[in-house]
Amino acid sequence: MATRPNTRRYVAWALILLGLALITLWAFRLGRTALSLRGHWVEAQSWAEAPGEVDPAQACRLVQDAQADVSAVQRQVGLLARWAPAAGWLPWVGGDLRAAPHLLTMGTNLAQAGAIVCEVAEPALPWLGGGSPATEGVPRDEILRLLDQGRSDLQRAEAAAGRARWAWEQVDAPALSAPLRERAPLLDQGLPLVEGGLSAAAVAPDLLGADGTRTYLILALNEDEVRPGGGFISGVGEVRVAAGEVVSMTFRDSYAVDDFSEPYPPAPEPMQRYMGIELWVFRDSNWSPDFPTAARQAMALYRPGYPVSIDGVVALDQRAVQALVAAVGPLSVDGAEQPITGETILAYMRQAWAPGEEDWDREWWRQRKSFMGAIAGAMRRRVENGEVDWVALGRAVLRLLEQKHLLVYVPEPTVQELLAEQGWDGGLRPGPGDFLAVIDANLGYNKASAQVEQRAAYQVDLTQDPPQATLTLTYTHTSQADVPCRPESRYAATYQGMMDRCYWDYLRVYVPRGSQLLEATRIPIPGAALWSGQRESGAVETQAASEAPCLSCEVMSVLPPASTQTRHFTWTLPEDVVRWDGQRGRYALRVHKQPGKEAHPLTVRVRLPQGAALAEAMPRPSATEQGWVTYHATLDRDLTFDLHFK
Repeated sequence: MATRPNTRRYVAWALILLGLALITLWAFRLGRTALSLRGHWVEAQSWAEAPGEVDPAQACRLVQDAQADVSAVQRQVGLLARWAPAAGWLPWVGGDLRAAPHLLTMGTNLAQAGAIVCEVAEPALPWLGGGSPATEGVPRDEILRLLDQGRSDLQRAEAAAGRARWAWEQVDAPALSAPLRERAPLLDQGLPLVEGGLSAAAVAPDLLGADGTRTYLILALNEDEVRPGGGFISGVGEVRVAAGEVVSMTFRDSYAVDDFSEPYPPAPEPMQRYMGIELWVFRDSNWSPDFPTAARQAMALYRPGYPVSIDGVVALDQRAVQALVAAVGPLSVDGAEQPITGETILAYMRQAWAPGEEDWDREWWRQRKSFMGAIAGAMRRRVENGEVDWVALGRAVLRLLEQKHLLVYVPEPTVQELLAEQGWDGGLRPGPGDFLAVIDANLGYNKASAQVEQRAAYQVDLTQDPPQATLTLTYTHTSQADVPCRPESRYAATYQGMMDRCYWDYLRVYVPRGSQLLEATRIPIPGAALWSGQRESGAVETQAASEAPCLSCEVMSVLPPASTQTRHFTWTLPEDVVRWDGQRGRYALRVHKQPGKEAHPLTVRVRLPQGAALAEAMPRPSATEQGWVTYHATLDRDLTFDLHFK
């Protein structure tokens, strides 16, 4: 009888020792996996600092090893990670524990995306320096073929990268421990780049002529004369590509592609009223803030004098040219005394355009935009000679696409859908919640937009029934020139002289359909400042937008140099701008950034419904107090603000 308690005691101790052994083994394996993952991270971080020296085959081996380690961590701590946020109160590591589920999701999906890419790229690794003697040059047609075959896999990788980025966005990075917090900037910059790069790879075969020659219209936009679709169309090019190579490239003045032997439609009514323009010609085609609409209009009005079939439209403004030249490297351009860089390209273009005081002749008119073809040719030579940092160029292109200084439209539905998903087509897409787009059009025959600074503040009161919104816009003309505001179509002797003029701005504010304008600032315009000679009251007109389910609030204004104008608009929003699911509510705002516009400050303030408490907000607010949620943002791309409350 006395042996039974001893036996039970021995069994209990054996179980305890076995448990400790298993825990020790688990901890040992987990620690070994964590050390391996840390080594992979350190190696990847060193490559991020010198991407041009990365061996693709070695990178793929790293990705595969990292995926194995992440899968091991998922098996070993997956359940614990779900419960880790409950211990978020612990000092020093509380932020890490709260973030654990999201960090694990991010790592799992990022590793999955990398493994898929390596699987697609495996046949091309020898050409990319994958451990065997590389062929002389990269066979672009073969690379495009592999991308085309792997399109569905690349889309899966893109989806995984998107899940990784979403998981990282849920993490409160400032609350992480120092070792993790130090790596946050790399993730902030790298995750969008990975997702964008995978999207670009998925559409590359179609865009680069994998299945035949493609012809694209290249619109050279001048955002100094801002228009809804980016800027005045100063020049136009035709670029033909096949199997990833440029077959031919030509550039011309936008005035050279008019053929008045064919009929033209009437110009948009504001152009007729404020510019005296009767016909809608190619250079004015980007009147719509929805770039796919503007691109289709450009294709319809493009009349070069010979038959041509256009497969897509690419638009880029001066900021895009500046960024691309900086990425490609110094350009040797005929007639330029020094190589042209990203820092000097704008000054070069403005100087090349200027006629000077005594050079107003037909030859100047014919040659005044010839620099565009010279710059394009110099960039093409550098690319074809391989004198390019491809990583820097890729980063520049993705940033320009996100910030809408570079826009792409391809009529083919599959390609256009992918471009639209990333927002690279400049489309006007309101979404299911609240929406705001401020669209300016310089109708003054000048380049004054370059001298105007803008600020915007948007306030929404959800305690009102229906919800009420107020927009405040402030425009400041920074030029100190003393010039009268008289409508005229006249060139100046210098480009600066074209900028130092009054700003005739046709403003459109797009808000959700179902909104009702309550009041708006009136700033009268004297008759002397208008082509009609008739004074206008400055009343705001409203109409349904043709491009999207929006209400458009429209008004003309004239801003002299060295002056500031502030406008207020107040309207009611549709009832369904707040969506309820029982006791939980959601308000989402999408702010559309106009193509070509410079980044400017944007303040968003939302007053939550009476008695509601904020449960979640993306992105993290700048401040929350007394029922108000405040954001101080920079409108350099489309922005979304998503608030959940209960």
